[in-house]
This record gives sequence, structure tokens and C-alpha cells, in this order.
Amino acid sequence: MSTTVYLVRHAEAEGNIGRRCHGIYNSMLTGRGREQAKVVGDRFRTIHLDAVYSSDLTRARDTARAIAQPHGLPVIERPLLREIDMGDWEDRPWADLAKFDKEPYDIWCNQPWNSQPVGGETIMQAGQRAFDEIGRIAKENDGKYIAVVSHGTVIRGILTLACGLKPEQMMEVGWGDNTCVARLVYLDDGSIRVDYRNDNSHLPWELSTFYSLKWSSSVDVPISPQLWFRPVDFDNPEDHRLAMELFHAIYWPAYGEDAFTDAEIEQRLRGYQSVTPDAVSFGVYEDDVVGVIAMATTDDPDSDVGEMGGTGILPQYRGWGFAPQLMNQAVSVYRRLGKTRLCSHPSAVGKYGPRFYRQNDFVEVGKTGDEKFLIMERKITADD
Repeated sequence: MSTTVYLVRHAEAEGNIGRRCHGIYNSMLTGRGREQAKVVGDRFRTIHLDAVYSSDLTRARDTARAIAQPHGLPVIERPLLREIDMGDWEDRPWADLAKFDKEPYDIWCNQPWNSQPVGGETIMQAGQRAFDEIGRIAKENDGKYIAVVSHGTVIRGILTLACGLKPEQMMEVGWGDNTCVARLVYLDDGSIRVDYRNDNSHLPWELSTFYSLKWSSSVDVPISPQLWFRPVDFDNPEDHRLAMELFHAIYWPAYGEDAFTDAEIEQRLRGYQSVTPDAVSFGVYEDDVVGVIAMATTDDPDSDVGEMGGTGILPQYRGWGFAPQLMNQAVSVYRRLGKTRLCSHPSAVGKYGPRFYRQNDFVEVGKTGDEKFLIMERKITADD
């Protein structure tokens, strides 16, 4: 009997909007990703499913739960459905790779079948691993209808194999938007029929990750600008000048124009960098500094909460979509330091601070400082 497999890419996750290389790195869904998961769950609500399988990475598992829940099914995790292992590239911003690993990154973009990051897999190695696992799942569920939730790059490898294409033909497969669906039918004669692929017709445009990044399945790199990061060097006069400009702009709306001198700000920021240099980093577009992100690493260092120390973007770069990339730099650093939550205290009367944090998945949990400041938090580790 034939077996029908609905192959689904996970919903939008941190790496997608933070523009970071997340392979086996265990990132979480974004707010929009959680909405996407609900929508793809609704797509499958009226489709018969006998079982739901998923990669064991959080972003895939949480998407699979949205599909399984209306059917009263458990999510069966299979580690071999994981995303490609990106080795030394894991959790690095894509713009960092484009600048400092130019030749390997160019191969990734233009000859992806030949790309293999140091310590990682090729697309076809990852695709074959997951393709074989889906074949086993299909045999275990002969004649049934199943959903399998996996990841963008590994799905590209799977579809290259399922369509009978050569590795160098994988450009024909293209990329699929978050929560896109392919339907594979495993036939009695051992062949596979691909009814459709990369179908995101269930997503309204405002929930499409591709739309937000100005990306399409026919283009392999989104055209939206991407940041790389470098620690602020306070001994460099230009770095010092620009950092002071940005941090006065950050602190003035919250504390008042004369609340802190340059020396006081510098002392505070150098203290943060004593824990890790990238605790205070510039976000850089190509070769131009566009903003700054600070992590208050010396505030209550034994807590599982990482405190924000401020973030800001130069006026001429506001509206470019850099805010999620700056925030995901903070998530990356604090996750590496073992924190489970991220906290900020924007002004309660400020217009932009609270909105910025809400847009980046923070929720208000209280007030402090005679109610002059909000306490806003965001989880940065996943539930089991």
C-alpha cells in the first residue's frame, strides 16, 4: 500500500530573523513563528493523519505539536531528522561568514552541493541521513498518512533525492518558506511521487518569513541587509566617540540628559566586557557601524536572568530591520553564558523602548524604580 508523507519545514525561528547560521543549534520559535505554527496546524486540521514525526530540535518539535494537537496525536521525535550540522559556522551571523569566510560562503551560496563547513556536513550528507530515516518511517507506517517536520536545508537535500535530481541540480528545488509543505507518496513499487513541494499557500503574506526578508524560493540569499558584530574597542577614539553617541541616545530618554557622564558610561560598559568582550558590540552592515548592543553581565551574575544594558541604532539605519539581529546577538551571548531568561527595564513612559522589546518577544512582568521602569522578560531556553 502507498504511504503519504507530508514533509513540513518548521515555523520561523530565531536564526531566520536574527540572520544567524543555525543548523543543529537549538533555537526557539519567534512570535511570528508561533503564529505560523497555528496556521499550519489549521491547514492539517481537516487532513487525516495517523502519526506525526519531528526532528528533536525545539523549533521543529514545537511546530509538530501544533500539527499533532488537533488530531490528539503525540509527536514522535527522531534525531536523524535534524537540520544539517554546520560545524564551525554554528550560530555565527551570515554576514560574518560573508565577510570573514568569503570563499567557503560563496560556495555555500552558489554551489551549495559542494559546501561543507569545517566540522560539519554537506547538504547531501544531511539530506541522505534524513531521507533514509523518512523511508524507515514510511515502512513503519505502511498505507498510512503521516506528517514529518524537519528543517529547510535538510529538506532541500531530501527533495533533491526524492525528485531524482543530481546534487548539482538542487538549485531547481529552491528554498521553502517556514512551514512550507511537500507531499511525498511512497508507492508499492518502491518509487516516490512528489505531488508538490515548498507550498506555503496557507500563510497570509504578513506571516511569511520570505516576505519579511524580501526572499523568494528562486533566490538563494535574502536581499534584506544583514549584520555582523564586533566588540566595541574603547581604546579606539572612533569606537569611543560612536559608543558614547549611541549610549547617550539610549540612556537620555530613560534617565535624563545629564544622568551619566562619558566616564561613568565607559566604566559601566568596560565592566560588562570584563566578563566577555562581546558583551558590548557594534552591529556592522558591510563596513559601517549601524548600532550597538550591550549586555549587563556584571548585574547579578549568579542569576539565571541576563540583564540588558541597552541597545540602539543610528537614526539613518532605523527601519532597516536590524533590531531582531541586534537582539539575537544578546540572546546568543547570554545563552552561551548559561542564562535562561533575558530581562530589560525600559522607561514606563517611553514610546519606543517597550515597543521594541515587545516586538522581540518580551512580555511585561512588573514595574520597578517607583514604577518609572517596566520589567520585561523573554525566555531564551526551551521547555522540554
